[in-house]
Amino acid sequence: MSRSRYIAFVSIISALGGVLQAYLAPLTFAILRLPFGHDILVFFPLLLSGWVIRKVGSVSGVGIVSSLVFLFLRPGMFLVTAFAFSSILLDLLLYAIKYEITFKIKNIILVSAMVALSAYIAGAIIGFFFMTGSLDYALFIWGPLHVVGGILALLITYSILAALERTGVRKKIAL
Repeated sequence: MSRSRYIAFVSIISALGGVLQAYLAPLTFAILRLPFGHDILVFFPLLLSGWVIRKVGSVSGVGIVSSLVFLFLRPGMFLVTAFAFSSILLDLLLYAIKYEITFKIKNIILVSAMVALSAYIAGAIIGFFFMTGSLDYALFIWGPLHVVGGILALLITYSILAALERTGVRKKIAL
């Protein structure tokens, strides 16, 4: 993928992710009182960028820029910084497997564990620093709830990626 296509893809996915997080995540949280909507809206763009670009910095770039877009649209909602940190962690973890977000069972298990860990870290940070300030609440309630949201994001993302694989989108984009 050329540098200009890389920058364009990161920009578009980041803008889309940030806007969706800013407007849909609060709605899903107000309805469910659970963080699942935000997790789905965070991890889908991250995994999509890792699947398409497959370069160091692509996932964290999308995570950081979409967090900045979110903060621009919702000033003062600094809890999104936890997702920026988790996107850096996810980027490093995906780098360890060379961004092989594939449909082999080994890779599905590895990517699931990586997303679960990243979501847990984000949830623990949010639970401790932005919710109650209780470490127990952050580690045993809010962190695991974000893991559930991360797994839901994986189910949705893998369904979409399967459709994109069948149509050959990755080959067309990565030229």
